[in-house]
Amino acid sequence: MEPVRTCVGCKQRANPSNLIRVVFESGNLVADPKKTLPGRGAWLHVSTVCLKLAIERKAFGRAFKTSESMQSAGLVHFIEQAETMLATK
Repeated sequence: MEPVRTCVGCKQRANPSNLIRVVFESGNLVADPKKTLPGRGAWLHVSTVCLKLAIERKAFGRAFKTSESMQSAGLVHFIEQAETMLATK
C-alpha cells in the first residue's frame, strides 16, 4: 500500500505518485520531481489551480514552518509546463 499525502493547495489526499514534491531552498520554492532533494517537503497537484490556492493561503509558509518570503516564479513555470505536457497526453 502506497502512502498518502495531502496537497497544500486543495487539501485533497492523494498518492505521492500523483503529486509533485516542493522544497524550500535558498528563498525559492523548488519542484522536486524525483523526490530526492534534502529537507522538508510539501506536496502539490500538478495544477495551476492548486498552486494559486497554496500561494494565496500562504500554505507553503506553514508547510515549511517559516515566515521568510518565498520566490515562486520557478515553481510556477515548472507547474505550467508540466500541466501542458499532461494535457497533451
